[in-house]
Amino acid sequence: MPRQTWVTMWEQWRDLMGAPSSAVRREIDIRLETRPCMLYWGDSWFSTPLYLNLARQSMRRIDGIGILIGKPGARAERLFTPSEVKDKVSRLRNWPFDIVCLSAGGNDALSDRLAQVFKAQIKTGGTGTLTADEAYQQFLGAGIFRSIVASYSILLDEMGSLVAQAGKSHIRVISHSYCKIVRLGAPASLDVENIGLIAWLKGETGPWFWNVMQHVVTDKFQGQIFADRMIEDFKQDVMAHLEGRYPFFKASDFHSVPEAQLPEFWNDEIHPAEAGFATLATPFNADIKELLPPSKRSAVA
Repeated sequence: MPRQTWVTMWEQWRDLMGAPSSAVRREIDIRLETRPCMLYWGDSWFSTPLYLNLARQSMRRIDGIGILIGKPGARAERLFTPSEVKDKVSRLRNWPFDIVCLSAGGNDALSDRLAQVFKAQIKTGGTGTLTADEAYQQFLGAGIFRSIVASYSILLDEMGSLVAQAGKSHIRVISHSYCKIVRLGAPASLDVENIGLIAWLKGETGPWFWNVMQHVVTDKFQGQIFADRMIEDFKQDVMAHLEGRYPFFKASDFHSVPEAQLPEFWNDEIHPAEAGFATLATPFNADIKELLPPSKRSAVA
């Protein structure tokens, strides 16, 4: 299986790529004639170090060069700030990148952000009183999806200007929708078999959706209806909307991956297990392959 050479710090990236006129850079340039140069940037689906997440499962199936950056738990609005976007786009301008892979937006609609939407209901404590439809109308009124689109647009607007420049028209951006939640209320499985000996130092983590919604909707059945609508609308109102606005942007569809409907696919409420991420890497890499210049597509497994 081909394996990508990748780093997690820009200082390491400069060492990997070598000086502009060096022998290392000449070798890199030859290598990149038939292999991709990639930036992975995102939240825990990309950046958690505890096990092979989506970014690592993707990279280990690609023969190329890449860098992985981001922060577990980060929101799109924190990842794609104007200053961060300016910094990353300048790096994309100066280095020979082909693909920018993004994973962001899920955290914007969970935990404290979700609790903020329903702060009036949560103050009362106890069991929720709203139906899924009543709760979802309140969620839509809070404009979280519009906020996620706005965060992505800060980056994609700058990327549009970059792609319009000579020599950069080949650059493409890819992100993804999410899988339907099937383990409503499940905390993270932090055992030695799953994440190694660091499990001894970790406490319970999650859930990130049901810990809020159990105080909002009447029961788990209504919570499941709400969750299904949220995942479907993220696909349509965020990812598909951005695809329509930006011709260089593609969203990989994880909503329809059949294996994701099985409980064993998941590590917790919102994170696939290592094997689950390996499953998602197949459609993700297929889309990456499609976006690459023809001379580099054979490097993607």
